[in-house]
Amino acid sequence: MSYETVRYAREHRSALVALLARVGTTQLSDEEFAWWFERNPAGEGIVSLAVDDGEVVGVAAMSFFRTALDGEVTRLAIPVNVATDPRYRGQGVFSTLERENEVAAAATGAPLTVTFPNAASHPIFVNRLGWVDLPRLRLWARPLRAGAVVRYALGRAGRRGGLRAADPTPHALRGLDVRPVERFETDLDELGRRAARGYGSHFVRDAEYFNWRYLDSPRDYRCFGAYRDGRLSGVAVVGHTFKHGVSAGFLADLVAEPEATGELRALLARAVAEVKGGADGLVLLPPPGRAARRALLRSGFAPTNKQLRFIGKPLREDASLDRSGGPWHFTLGDFDFF
Repeated sequence: MSYETVRYAREHRSALVALLARVGTTQLSDEEFAWWFERNPAGEGIVSLAVDDGEVVGVAAMSFFRTALDGEVTRLAIPVNVATDPRYRGQGVFSTLERENEVAAAATGAPLTVTFPNAASHPIFVNRLGWVDLPRLRLWARPLRAGAVVRYALGRAGRRGGLRAADPTPHALRGLDVRPVERFETDLDELGRRAARGYGSHFVRDAEYFNWRYLDSPRDYRCFGAYRDGRLSGVAVVGHTFKHGVSAGFLADLVAEPEATGELRALLARAVAEVKGGADGLVLLPPPGRAARRALLRSGFAPTNKQLRFIGKPLREDASLDRSGGPWHFTLGDFDFF
């Protein structure tokens, strides 16, 4: 079978969404596609397609994120939403599309790229496309149902569950007022800058990004602010997913200053309250630093045996990539599939 590669145009959207629904690891509705790729404040994504006689048979996409990289803010293009029709596998569809995307990303000025591949795409990235493995990211979790750990170990599916009914009331926790956020304002920009002192390289966390990523999303996220004496001093974003037979609440984002353990514990408590009774556990990628890890341990969280693959690649000759992983900070909200 033969195919040609083309850049995505709007007339391809319905066929592309249908392909992702059939074979993609992440399914996007038409509304989600428009939100993720067309309304991203960091810029429209790069989407390349394999087309055979008018039929979309493969896709590889990149999304842009404003990123603090070694202390300087730039834009990185991150691979997302990869799918190939089973009839065309083994023909280099993904490799061809990904190479085209990387050339396009480099042309925009992106110095390097990183991603979190699944088991199927990982060997293609590393063995064919020149990406390198970086230190994996370990998930932490707090079990919320007594039998969930045993059931997970035995590979048995549990109940699908979900978030509890939304509670609009403020909660007084550890001297803080923790309440839902309907729209993020410039005080999150200030909090993001203060929190970034402990992050290393990371996607910039500010009001514009959080409003798009969470509050404008077609997906269901709960956003909370922790206020001390009326000042925003922490933010948590909670979601729910059902993967591999596990009903999981997840911390999509958790923002606080490096030593703000009171804020962390108050926000973790509010997050647990949102999913308790509807999830087997609550998972997250932890903030860096010993103080944050101690706050997690004291809130009932512990490291798991689940690690997420993390890989990267320079896109320009003058760009370098620290193969030790360097100081990077990611949250589950940085992944397109949460």
